[in-house]
Amino acid sequence: MTDNEFHHLVPAGTEPVAETYGLSPGLRTGNLIFVSGQLGIDENGTIPPSGAEQAELAFHALERVLAEAGATLADIVQLQTFHKGSMAASNEWFLPVKSRFITAPYPSWTGFGVADLGGDGAMIEIGAIARIPL
Repeated sequence: MTDNEFHHLVPAGTEPVAETYGLSPGLRTGNLIFVSGQLGIDENGTIPPSGAEQAELAFHALERVLAEAGATLADIVQLQTFHKGSMAASNEWFLPVKSRFITAPYPSWTGFGVADLGGDGAMIEIGAIARIPL
């Protein structure tokens, strides 16, 4: 892969979402990986009511996209999280889950409290930028 080529990262099972919304779950260019926001959706396509469970599922989805490029959560350099409503209020359930998936040395992290997310009942959406050694 040359530095100016794009490699679309579409894990098995995410093709319908990618086609419906016209997006790549992830995109690799050079040694950078850009991951679209991942929702906490279970294997049945359902968003569970628990924010903690959604966060866990979203981190697993993030792992699957990164794996398509041979990367892991340890390769993340920028984490973005979008929290429905108050980010401060969601930290009670989000931070314990995040600490199981994101460990030192920590990436930069920006969290946003937002009015709504892309799925009925969604409470968290997680995106990232990762860098893998060339």
